[in-house]
Amino acid sequence: MVELPPPPPGPARAALRLRQALVRALDAPLPAHAAVWASTLGFMRLHALATICELGVADALGGRRRATAAELAVELDLDAGHLHRILRALATEGWVRLDRRGRFSLTRKGRALRTGEMDGWVRYLALESTRRAWAAMPEAVRSGEPAFPLVHGRSTWDHFARHPQEEQLFARTMRALTHLDLPGIVRAWDWPGRGTVCDVAGGTGTVLAGVLRARPDARGVLVEAPGVLPEARRHLEAAGVAERVELREGSIFDGIDARADVYLLKDVLHDWDDARCARILDVVAAAMPRGASLVLVEQLQEPHVPEPVVSWVDVHMLAVCDGGRQRSLAELHELLRGAGLEPGRTAPTAAATLVEGVRR
Repeated sequence: MVELPPPPPGPARAALRLRQALVRALDAPLPAHAAVWASTLGFMRLHALATICELGVADALGGRRRATAAELAVELDLDAGHLHRILRALATEGWVRLDRRGRFSLTRKGRALRTGEMDGWVRYLALESTRRAWAAMPEAVRSGEPAFPLVHGRSTWDHFARHPQEEQLFARTMRALTHLDLPGIVRAWDWPGRGTVCDVAGGTGTVLAGVLRARPDARGVLVEAPGVLPEARRHLEAAGVAERVELREGSIFDGIDARADVYLLKDVLHDWDDARCARILDVVAAAMPRGASLVLVEQLQEPHVPEPVVSWVDVHMLAVCDGGRQRSLAELHELLRGAGLEPGRTAPTAAATLVEGVRR
């Protein structure tokens, strides 16, 4: 995947807010029922996008290619008529272009649907398990319980354990999203030049590898479940930092054994309720020597501030996690203090905010 640095935090958020304002302005002259109709097309759009991702249509069109649905259908063994209709609908919203000769081509945003970019996120949202959780939202709001266990009888994580293909898709999706966030995370923090950074529950080590590439004299520790570590080793070798990383088995709930100068938890706390977040932070704090710091990477959601992206991510946490949610800075500080960590610096990026807790 090509690494593109994200825009600075201020302009990125301002652009998203401007987009929302323009959408509201365009809706204003519409009859209310027409605005509702336009908004309810969202699930149709999602499944149309998931279709061209899953079937390889976005990959077949590539970067600049033009092709008819009939040509694509021959290559991919698809029905040309059905494919034309789906692509034509997507052309109304600028995902593809359709010319007078019936040829389709990807637009700038359409190119992000190719494999290794945003295709995983689109396909994950369109999974039956994800859709059923969202469909249970009325019952979740009535009961105060998370939606996913209501319909599946188990947590997202237990579901993934029983459906490894979905788990692999989810893991690949999270790595791709982290990869997009990575340049901002690396730039935003004063990572130690010669110390040790410990990435706790860091998957295959995407963030850790990025930090170590920027700090060639630093070392790293990756703490993960035993089943993840072989893939992590391969990823770190490909990134050229494996010789500086120690792999450790550990659990965010049962205990970790790793000494470092800086500990890192990226998008971990938002998966869990306050009680389990407190347990996670207690486990990490118990491993930290005095003077060490913990850096949380989370998208902040202040209680009364609608955010174009984060407010929807927060509702997605309501749908698919066990009590997970996006939190405010004050709420994260309260959790840190509960684990005996003193809140320190904060650093915003285009996608998230880095929040520090120090072990005194």
